[in-house]
Amino acid sequence: MERRTRIVLLFTVLSAAATPALAEDTLYDPAAARVQGKLYQVSRRWEVGVTFGTALNASLIDQYGGLVSVSYHPNEWVDVGVDVLANRTGISSLSGQIRDKLPSRTNPATGQPNTDDEIGGADQMRGGALVMARIAPIYGKLNLAAELPVHFQVFLLAGAGGAAFTHESVNLCASPGAGPCAAGDYQTTTSLKPVGEVGGGLRVYLGQRWSLRTEVRAFLYPASVLRGADLTQPGTGTSSRYLGRITTVGLGASALF
Repeated sequence: MERRTRIVLLFTVLSAAATPALAEDTLYDPAAARVQGKLYQVSRRWEVGVTFGTALNASLIDQYGGLVSVSYHPNEWVDVGVDVLANRTGISSLSGQIRDKLPSRTNPATGQPNTDDEIGGADQMRGGALVMARIAPIYGKLNLAAELPVHFQVFLLAGAGGAAFTHESVNLCASPGAGPCAAGDYQTTTSLKPVGEVGGGLRVYLGQRWSLRTEVRAFLYPASVLRGADLTQPGTGTSSRYLGRITTVGLGASALF
């Protein structure tokens, strides 16, 4: 019994001695302190970023481009600024295949004009400018290796502005007639439309100034197609409006000043 009492007392003394050391390590661990206070401060700093991306949901068009953003961080979680974008666009190979298999513009049995609905989703966003705001509520650190911590920030964004669009119809000819559409002879319009954007992404810090980011953005705009168009006469049919959407995924880099 006496031996057991001595063992318990010894264990109690060792535990009491270890507890302050453990608490001290937890309270004053430099790495933990940096994470709690954010290793890389962004308040009251300007950020300039470049992102290169491509459209995800636009199967009828090909779209590749870049976006330049300039923003100011009034605090650690919010920045506001301007996005300027420019894209290289064109009709996709799928649109070419559809055009190769278009039905006759007239009924072979009666010779009367056929009617059809225009195919939607062929809008090409060439360029634009938007006022944007980002909120970054999540900041953290990943340890890829014992000596390689990676600091990151997850953000959401929204914005509004205007963009230049080219709409080249996939199935409506630009010239009247009964034969197939000639190459390059499809109804084409250009316009400036209001655009909104929503999205989110991940920013990975490489130091006090530089960071890499990946993001997804959805651009929303008013769109329209023709319903019941006379295939032999351009400009016929009833315009039907809908909310257009072009979703892009991008990779880029940014610098803080």
